[in-house]
Amino acid sequence: MMQDIRAHWIQLKAEYENRYEESFLEDFERSKDYLEQMKEYLLSKLKEHPSDVDAICTLASVKLELREGDTEYIKLLEDFLDRFSNEIDDKQVARIYTNIAFAQDYSRSALDYLTKAKDLKSPYVETYKALGLYYFPDYDFSKEKKNIERSNEFFKYARELEDSYESNINYGASLYALGEYQEAKKIFEKLITVYPDRMWLKLCIAYCDVALGNKATAISYLENIKIGSDDNYDLNTDDIMEYQVFDAYYALEEYDRFLRYCTEEVDNEYYTVDWEHLYYVLWISGKRDRFTRLEEKNRKYLEGAIADAIVDTEYDSEKEKQETIESWEEDKRDFEEMISRIKDKQLRPEMELKLYPEYSCYMVDCVRHKF
Repeated sequence: MMQDIRAHWIQLKAEYENRYEESFLEDFERSKDYLEQMKEYLLSKLKEHPSDVDAICTLASVKLELREGDTEYIKLLEDFLDRFSNEIDDKQVARIYTNIAFAQDYSRSALDYLTKAKDLKSPYVETYKALGLYYFPDYDFSKEKKNIERSNEFFKYARELEDSYESNINYGASLYALGEYQEAKKIFEKLITVYPDRMWLKLCIAYCDVALGNKATAISYLENIKIGSDDNYDLNTDDIMEYQVFDAYYALEEYDRFLRYCTEEVDNEYYTVDWEHLYYVLWISGKRDRFTRLEEKNRKYLEGAIADAIVDTEYDSEKEKQETIESWEEDKRDFEEMISRIKDKQLRPEMELKLYPEYSCYMVDCVRHKF
């Protein structure tokens, strides 16, 4: 069935692109009629074969593209399972569970579905990629090592199922988070032989070298990183921000290079209230004018936020209002303590350089990404 479904999609896609001379799905209003045609085609297939998993999963994806909503998408797949779970094998159930989890947006419910799919020995790389992505940020929040160990385990298995670029960078990011810098570096160095000009890989290797104490090598990679979006690639990780480079120079104690990247324009482009490392470098480098301007700017911002919170009338309750005011007041106290700490003690703040995996679609049957 999937072969026929793909053929029909390709036909509609070609008709659209020949007519409008642009990629299918680029414009929703123009693509809508073709999506509706695909929906009707799939409904006709399901009328002939009500328990066909290829048809129901593709239909769910098409309905999502038609903006019929996550709730409708989930209901369609759950109702299908209620009707036909005894007629399809564990592999197909795991496929549907993974697709349902996609619309649950890393919630506890998503984890439950993904765990069920794993327990059914899902053969789909998307199941294990999603589990890895679920546990990775949990480690950032909780700092519990078991979470990054779980993430690493799932990314490793995903890589075994599919030796792709994305699976490798995800696994490498989890190794880096575990402190396995040399092993992570090996993965990134292998990838860069295939993608020699990929900026994200240069950053990954540089970070590994920073952690390993290879200062000269780290700098050689950092000096060759271009800031911004990489025109040759389209993953989220291919967008490099200034701070990802200048934070590495800070970690290397290369303060002149840090300030060469972290210019005064940064003061207006980023939320710098809690950037203790920037204040520290400005203070010890004698950049007192910029330090003072940044200090006054952020103090004024916090004072304004407190004043706005006091007069705001859009709260659901008095408790919410008080909690908001107290939160801003705490931020103000933390800020003042930070400024005093920099001026009085000049203690060097620690800097944790972070790599992260590629957060992207893990729907098994996504018509946008898989067809």
